[in-house]
Amino acid sequence: MQVAISKLHRESVPVGGLTAPSGAKPPDNGSADSRQPARPRLYFNLIHHTKSRIGLVICLLLLLKCGRVNAQSLDVQDIRVRLYSLQSVKTIALSPLENALWKPCAGCRPRPLPAPVILKASGNQLQFGNSQDASAKAGNSRSTSAFYLTGKCRVQVPTERPLENRYPMEITAKGGILTVVLSMPMEDYVAAVLAGESSNFQSDEALKAMAVAARTYAVRFRGRHKTEHFDFCDTTHCQDLRLSAVTDRQRAAVEATQGELLWFEGSPAATYYHQNCGGTTASAYETWPGTKADYLEVHADSYCLRSEHARWESRINKADLNSALLKAGVQVSPDWQSLQVDIRNRSGRVQLLDVIGKDGKLAMKLSASTLRFAVGRALGWNQIKSDLYDLKDNRDDLLFSGRGSGHGVGLCQEGADAMGQHGKNYREILAFYFPGTALGVSAQGLSWQRLRSEQLDLFTTNQNADAEILNIAERVLHKAQENSGLTLKLHPILKIYPTLAIYRDSTGEPGWVAASTRGNTIRLQPPQLLQQKGVLESTLRHEFLHLLVESNTHASLPLWFREGLVLYLADDSDRLAGAVTLAPDAMEAALQNPQNREQMQQVYASAKATVANLVTRLGKVEVVGWLSRGIAPGALPARSSGRSQTAQH
Repeated sequence: MQVAISKLHRESVPVGGLTAPSGAKPPDNGSADSRQPARPRLYFNLIHHTKSRIGLVICLLLLLKCGRVNAQSLDVQDIRVRLYSLQSVKTIALSPLENALWKPCAGCRPRPLPAPVILKASGNQLQFGNSQDASAKAGNSRSTSAFYLTGKCRVQVPTERPLENRYPMEITAKGGILTVVLSMPMEDYVAAVLAGESSNFQSDEALKAMAVAARTYAVRFRGRHKTEHFDFCDTTHCQDLRLSAVTDRQRAAVEATQGELLWFEGSPAATYYHQNCGGTTASAYETWPGTKADYLEVHADSYCLRSEHARWESRINKADLNSALLKAGVQVSPDWQSLQVDIRNRSGRVQLLDVIGKDGKLAMKLSASTLRFAVGRALGWNQIKSDLYDLKDNRDDLLFSGRGSGHGVGLCQEGADAMGQHGKNYREILAFYFPGTALGVSAQGLSWQRLRSEQLDLFTTNQNADAEILNIAERVLHKAQENSGLTLKLHPILKIYPTLAIYRDSTGEPGWVAASTRGNTIRLQPPQLLQQKGVLESTLRHEFLHLLVESNTHASLPLWFREGLVLYLADDSDRLAGAVTLAPDAMEAALQNPQNREQMQQVYASAKATVANLVTRLGKVEVVGWLSRGIAPGALPARSSGRSQTAQH
């Protein structure tokens, strides 16, 4: 059934935003207030029941036919963080505290950790043993390429305080240097970041705002060190991490904002932050020309000017500055005499400097960021705290009179703390520093357009690209109703997400789940991706068949029957595939309390085969008719009691 695009009704529905107007919005905007469970589908038609209690993503028709699915089991919330990033650690001591187990490879059997174990880097290998017997108490070998540790243990590296660690740890060596990586839950990571970045905050609301900013930063920039096989380092290059310094107050701020992110147009925002903006925030584009974000623009901030750190002065000897530049690899003229500000950006920050030669003429141009980093690394970061300064030549010295500390982009920490102390809540703080963003636990800030037809509505952010999908969906729905003999008793809504990342963020489903349904709304990955895999129509067919079955089902029908009927109706090519291996009661019990994927594969195969056998014996019309009146007495196999469990609605 084709739908003429010219006859479709279109309307724009802005959704999300801290100042979004009230009014029409598509069902299920992914807000924190609509957290009903949704049943997902894997690629190639995952089995689904909209309102059942099954929380396990399991199998699909292709799995039933081929027996394979590459479903990842990793916790997507875990963050991999490298410890001791600024140190060249060559030796580490590990002492077991509670249930400490180690293994030499990811797939090896774990064994108890003896006390204490000393690990030393030797090229790309690890040498290990304990202080009493360095021979073989750690596993009949003193050499391994990796060391995996779980449980609670004490970690000690030279010159550092001992760390009591309870997170899974992976230790490897490269070039005689150890790499220590922890895998930790997102919320624990955020708490440790607060300990490192916000330990002096006075306001609880500002601390909450920082928790959201740190969490969003982690989601947005996760994998920053992916070529090194971890997500983040533990320094300010990423986010400063202090595992042993987390306080109850910081944990409370994390818990109060658990899962909340800042969004812009459906994606996590780039939530940069800094110590003090000096009264004016900086533009991301002017600071980093490759970065463009409407919510990271120049605006005045009077709050941070109340801080004692808002203004600073520094005197730098020209000879010391020359040495710092040379150490940074900047080839300056040996007889340069002075520096002068050449260009400032819109926030007033110095962008470019003139290096003046002995003859009073321009010798070269020098970027302000190059100067600040060269001086910071050689002479200390307190010498030039920001690029917001005036410059004065004083013979042998240069005098800097500046404001602020850091790059100035995004959230000003001292300004945020002042806002909190003056009664602003964390939502107001975030709205001030990231204007136009939206706060939520799932994707916000998308502008949806509605395409309407007789049978369904389609919500999209790109009506030109997705208009044809409405025709395809209408055709698939019409065929599903025709083949099943059922009629929808609700008006379905198809919601198409523009990118895979936004789909994952908004629905909470992993990337290998093609679609999920909540109520009467089918939430779909970008159809272009599904078309490339050849599964768009089969995915839509499954979703529509579930809506058809559930909107017509009798209250007494067991879940196994409904799932098996959908499988039967959806599979045109192999209606009788598989043998009945489970009785109805066993299938129902397993569906009500799923244990693992293998079990569910067997359950769904058996459910499909049971329904197929019933259709062969009694006819399709009779079996489908049970949806409205319940399973006929005596129709089920004699080996089962036939007792059905009422489905959860």
